[in-house]
Amino acid sequence: MMRIGLNTNTFAGEQLDVLLPLAKEFGICYLELWGSNLEPNGKKAVNGFAFSDKNLEKAKKQIEDAGLTVGAISSGLGLDTQMTSDPEAFSKELVATVEAAAIFGAKIVNHYSDKIQPGTTPEIDRLHQYFDAALARAEELGIVLALENEAGDASRTPENMLAIVKAFDSPNFKTNFDATNYYHASCEAFPYAYELLKEHIAYVHIKNGRLYRPGGFCPDTKWFGGAMTREPGTIYYCEAKDGVVNINGLVHRLAVDGYDGLCTLEPHTTRENAIEAIHGEVKYLRATGLFE
Repeated sequence: MMRIGLNTNTFAGEQLDVLLPLAKEFGICYLELWGSNLEPNGKKAVNGFAFSDKNLEKAKKQIEDAGLTVGAISSGLGLDTQMTSDPEAFSKELVATVEAAAIFGAKIVNHYSDKIQPGTTPEIDRLHQYFDAALARAEELGIVLALENEAGDASRTPENMLAIVKAFDSPNFKTNFDATNYYHASCEAFPYAYELLKEHIAYVHIKNGRLYRPGGFCPDTKWFGGAMTREPGTIYYCEAKDGVVNINGLVHRLAVDGYDGLCTLEPHTTRENAIEAIHGEVKYLRATGLFE
């Protein structure tokens, strides 16, 4: 069966003493852990998204004492212009992130190419500069780097993502499938993108969206997102059951095709809205009978 995860970056900057009781309140046992939610370790600060400057042993004990599991670690380094301006520093820190995943017992490192390749065409040689060292370490440790598709960079289309994954040619380099990010990029997320990428999916994010229309149909601007990539309009985020993307079809196909990993929730809205939404999302997903 699949497992429901919580993206800790949904509550950006909040630390584990707040987040762990919240996860238990949701009935979620698995975390996608971000460095920005961890306490510093007293070493020279590297970056909010980094793991090398965080107190990993304390975090591990907190999570274990709470009876929770780190299902994935997420590296936001690719979202940060400071880190992506220096391929060597980025590469070193992504290696440290892979090693942090091993400390927590996580088999997935979710990561991004956002500021590395902000155009519309994959920059394969450039990606190798940033990811190769981490991939080599991941292969040694039995960890998978899962590149998340983002609407604003060259991973925006399933064809581009497929080209990137094939270029790395490793069982330890796969993709995080975020269907709503493909919709945000004006692509058919399911079934087309799924069918194209299903052999390469190591991880899944769950959220949904629809086209923003002012007025009663999209009443809460706190769910308001960014511009659609190739079509006029703006995305309006929403709960999985309420959006354009066929999340129900997606999770059923994942199960049929043997996926038993995390489907991690990450509502894009305010803290108050996110708390309400996650309670609903957990109930919605568990009602399918496909989740622990």
